Amino acid sequence: MTDVSPLFRPFNLRGMELKNRIVMAPMTRSRSPGAFPNAENVGYYERRAANEVGLILSEGTLTRRKGASNDALIPLFWGDEALAGWQNVINAVHAAGGKMGPQIWHQGMSRKPGTGHFPDAPSDGPSGITLMGKKIAEEPTEADVIDMAQAYADAAADAKRLGFDCIELHGAHAYLIDEFFWPVTNQRTDRFGGAKLEQRAEFAAEALRRCRAAIGDLPMIIRVSQWKSVDYNAK
Repeated sequence: MTDVSPLFRPFNLRGMELKNRIVMAPMTRSRSPGAFPNAENVGYYERRAANEVGLILSEGTLTRRKGASNDALIPLFWGDEALAGWQNVINAVHAAGGKMGPQIWHQGMSRKPGTGHFPDAPSDGPSGITLMGKKIAEEPTEADVIDMAQAYADAAADAKRLGFDCIELHGAHAYLIDEFFWPVTNQRTDRFGGAKLEQRAEFAAEALRRCRAAIGDLPMIIRVSQWKSVDYNAK
């Protein structure tokens, strides 16, 4: 391909007008001491907006589920202090002429118990099974699974309130949403599990429905992958 001019054409999705089609993918940075975006985070995203990135997707940001991550330097997307930090980020990006969405993330059973912002919290997963197939916890109730889905929607609602232009759910790489897709980690027999992928996709659908109800027409992305962080040949 020699003609790259389409990359620099404007793009519109549900009213989100991008100056070009260059999208900065989410990249974990572990640069948020205390779990709150700070001035360094603001400057990082502001510089990318000023240098003509059409759409910026943030590093992974955590839902309110306390077992969402094993890294205490990853920023939260809930709570007054964290959301005030994200307000500073999106204000700076918009002032520089950019557009941005947060990537909403829960690491699921990839998170080792005893780590992260809340080390005493249990890790969440479809069946209490690690990525290596070892059962280390009880299967969560259906009500608890629904709360996991609602936690994405709560973050999405905050993103809209703060003025973000879109949202992305991290549904790849054997993190929580992807663990529901994968039969190794999802051995449920209720409506969130089953032998068919379309049955195991119900958790993702539940989270997406709740996010859509929370944000209206705001553009919404879900990131998916076939491979897992522990198995590049996963099916």
